[in-house]
Amino acid sequence: MPRSSRSGELAALARAGGLRLIEPWFAPFALLNGAALGLTPILLPVAASHDGVGHVGLVMGAFNLGAFAAPLAGSVADRYRAHRELAVVCAAAAAVSLWLFPVAAPAWQLVLALADGAGFAGAVTVANLLIVERRPRAQWNPRLGVLEAALSVGQGAALFLSAWLATLSARDGLFLAAIMPATAIPLAAVLIPRMARGAAPPGRPAQPEGARPPATAVPPVEHHRLAFAGLVGEWGPASPSRTHHLAHRRPFAGATALRGPLGWLLAAWIPAYAGTAVIFALYPVLFQHAFGVSASSSSLAFAVIVLVSLPLFPVAAAVCQRRGPAIAMAGALGARVVLLAALAALAAVGRAPAVLPLAAFAGIMFAWSFLSVASPGLTGQLLPGAEGDAQGLLNASSGVAGLLGSVLGGIVAEYLGYPAALAVGAGATALGLVIFVTTTLRRRPTQSSSAATG
Repeated sequence: MPRSSRSGELAALARAGGLRLIEPWFAPFALLNGAALGLTPILLPVAASHDGVGHVGLVMGAFNLGAFAAPLAGSVADRYRAHRELAVVCAAAAAVSLWLFPVAAPAWQLVLALADGAGFAGAVTVANLLIVERRPRAQWNPRLGVLEAALSVGQGAALFLSAWLATLSARDGLFLAAIMPATAIPLAAVLIPRMARGAAPPGRPAQPEGARPPATAVPPVEHHRLAFAGLVGEWGPASPSRTHHLAHRRPFAGATALRGPLGWLLAAWIPAYAGTAVIFALYPVLFQHAFGVSASSSSLAFAVIVLVSLPLFPVAAAVCQRRGPAIAMAGALGARVVLLAALAALAAVGRAPAVLPLAAFAGIMFAWSFLSVASPGLTGQLLPGAEGDAQGLLNASSGVAGLLGSVLGGIVAEYLGYPAALAVGAGATALGLVIFVTTTLRRRPTQSSSAATG
């Protein structure tokens, strides 16, 4: 959406008079987002490392796989209007999985990590739907922006908390961590508004009960495009806070779309995303054993990196507007290749000052600001008229890539060491960049068409 349109929306909201963009029900979702993106990626790898770094990759891969609960949660919410009940179930799944994880057998830890990721994915999907199904389209962007800010606050606070919890035993740390999603259970039950069954979305008249639309009527398709999303960062199962939901889903001709330019984008995205998933899956264990940075210190560093990266999102939007999303994505992928290769070299040399690998990791995170902003615009250009479906495919491919990268990274680190795992990550990202440059970037839409679809 052009910047002028977004400014017009905000101006219209201001003229409406004191419209509240912050709602009380943001609180339980901020807690759940903090538990999933602030506590889980630090505490679960540390606890799972007792069974080897290969097991860490499997655990975080299972956590990534939980992203596929997002479309199921959206469908259940649409069909039964059970947004509040779904949020409570998701919070309970996250709390129980964290509480039981340190005392479970390795095989059961995979199941618990999957439940944790599914609870997170389902909860954030419900949070987004509570806006797009209750508010007029003109209010979606500013409200979703405030929701994402609340989720980011939850993640940042949880990362600071995990710096302390990482100094405790795995059992004590995860038991205390479970309190965060457990607190979200009563808050969700009390604060989340109930959705009336059969209620029409804002701006659409409701059908009288028992009435049927005319046989010739075409059912309206309401594209729930969740813009201004992705601020919580890449560290999560396919970033399901960026779900693009369709309330009235039409049959999707996936095979047709994959044969076109979107298929080449996905072919590039999967290895590139899998390459960086290596470091996100192993983050605290990697920095502890390869660079001598304790889990507590790496957690504090990540919290600072998340906060510093937030102002980069409007910068990324300006770059995409001026240069186009394909250029922005190519630059971000190229930066990640260089930084992952630098991390592999530092790990191989050993005894590097801690500030160097942390700075490289910060650059990898900063690149996500540009990838997160560029990907919705680029998928919209490659599959015009079905932007939600295109972004949904990209998110699904992120889940698959996150699973592959986490598992492969753990196995390589287990048998060949951390430098080899980072080298594999850099090589996979480089492969994705080569595919992207030779296909999508080379055949990118013209600047005029970019402006038209923006």
